[in-house]
Amino acid sequence: MTSSLAEPRFRPNQFRAAASIDAVHELRAGEWRTFEPKPPVERVLRGKPWKLRPGLTFSPYANPTRCNAHCSFCSEELLRHDADRLTAETVIGDHDRYFAGLGRAWDELRDFPMGLSLSGLEATSHPEWMSRLLALVEQHDALFPHRVLYTNGSGLCTHPALVDALARARFDRVELSRCHFDEAKNQRTMRFNRNEPVWRAHAFEEVVQRLEPRVPVKLSCILNREGVATLDEMERYVSRARDLGVRSVVFRELSALGEAYRENRETRWISLNRVSVRRLMEQIQSDDGVLREGWHFVGVTSGYYYRNEVYVRHGVEVILEASSYVAHEEAVNSRILQKLVFHSTGDLCGDWVPNALVIGNYFA
Repeated sequence: MTSSLAEPRFRPNQFRAAASIDAVHELRAGEWRTFEPKPPVERVLRGKPWKLRPGLTFSPYANPTRCNAHCSFCSEELLRHDADRLTAETVIGDHDRYFAGLGRAWDELRDFPMGLSLSGLEATSHPEWMSRLLALVEQHDALFPHRVLYTNGSGLCTHPALVDALARARFDRVELSRCHFDEAKNQRTMRFNRNEPVWRAHAFEEVVQRLEPRVPVKLSCILNREGVATLDEMERYVSRARDLGVRSVVFRELSALGEAYRENRETRWISLNRVSVRRLMEQIQSDDGVLREGWHFVGVTSGYYYRNEVYVRHGVEVILEASSYVAHEEAVNSRILQKLVFHSTGDLCGDWVPNALVIGNYFA
């Protein structure tokens, strides 16, 4: 099987093929610091010059409603010491004003191709809002050569027409969150509202099969001690994904938080339940390059705050990811915009934090 990363249509980060890697342990030691950014591009936004990283992603922060799951590890409940509020607390109210402002931001960014990363809370929780967003994406087609939806699948379960809309809008994939195929174990960590049918295993599997092959699915599993924590459990997860026709799975380590965040329920849960992805990487491929039976090494992807090792197991692409909010903060502090986030207030920012790196407001 050829990795989907081998010849991507839009590659915002850096991929090193296995054949070009002499010592995988050296890249593991460097982690995300192996990323080598391209020279920034200067653009005038809201009357001021800004430096943008080529290949950055744009996120219309998806909070048309409160989230319909309450994941124990939710990054949207983490409050940085330099933040004065959570974006998650400000639900999008006036949709007409919101989409007019988003359109103005995209007009100003014309001819600067980006990846579209539809994430935040749960975009599919308000089907009308999401349908309008996808229609606006189609109007700015050239701006987004690569498009990804990050979702818990809830709205795709209750409103199947959203799958058709995603296909029309030419989304490259849907990253579908699921911490475990056992619904009780998954519910312990993702904690869906019980009126959301997708918490049930059979409903989730129907969503996967509804998407494939119209919009490719990548299953996203957060490694944690209450769910998937060992290599044997990872291999069982990959086998189940393959049975459902899924061709790509990512196992994500809980991000390194450093000292940037205020202590709360989520930071305590993350500290107690973290699973080392580096240890799992070493079990699949030792530092001297010996591979576990049934695994094929494809390569390494580096981003500005994360690093992945990419494998193939039984025809399924398997990605193991480590990430660091400390590295993210360092990149943000460089004053080069690494990412663009459009918040519900109409502010376009270079950060997930709504009062950080504010470029300007697009509601007027």
